[in-house]
Amino acid sequence: MSADAVVLGAGSSARMGGTDKLLADLEGDPVIVWSLRAFEACQGIRSVAVTTSEHNEPEIREVVARAGLTKVRVFVRGGTSRAESVLHGLRALNSEPPDYVAVHDGARPLVTPMLIEDGLRMARVYGAAVAAVPATDTLKIVDRDRLVIRTPLRSTIWHAQTPQFARFADLLGAHERQTAMLDLYTDDVSVLEAEGLPVRVFEGSRENLKITTPDDLHAAARIVRQRLAAAAT
Repeated sequence: MSADAVVLGAGSSARMGGTDKLLADLEGDPVIVWSLRAFEACQGIRSVAVTTSEHNEPEIREVVARAGLTKVRVFVRGGTSRAESVLHGLRALNSEPPDYVAVHDGARPLVTPMLIEDGLRMARVYGAAVAAVPATDTLKIVDRDRLVIRTPLRSTIWHAQTPQFARFADLLGAHERQTAMLDLYTDDVSVLEAEGLPVRVFEGSRENLKITTPDDLHAAARIVRQRLAAAAT
């Protein structure tokens, strides 16, 4: 069964002090190149579509070519929201539709081929799957005045990450049917949940962090150095 990926590269970098987080240097390579390399190395992934913004598309094309990432087959302009960008990426893959698709934040550079393979296995069994880690903090549900409404049981709370996986036809169809509502969704499988489709959580990695601030970039660099040191021993 075939599987492709959509890697999101069209987001804003509002908290990065003017630096495009996807093109920021991470131990010698741009952040997005680290993300794409994991999919390049994953045997279960056939091809990758990358969403870009108007301002970063030329540079992303350049760094992808320089890195020799042969599975990146198409670049597509992102939308005004995350979910709209995903829809554009899914449509770009629809000329040769895969059986399954993975959607990943380009700003999560520490994803591994093993994590991607785990997600594909889960999606093939359950139809849809999301990498996540169990909550370690107690969370509060609050109203507009920040008054606590309730405290959910911590054991039921998982922090969603990417990649997120689904049958391609299910994810594309759900996005197409909910075009007018896409701004409401902050992750990919939520669109499936809204249509009553089951989604399975599987264990992600606490190292699979998202680059949002300069501190995140420093933390990612430490993890990369640790991985390189471990591989050298």
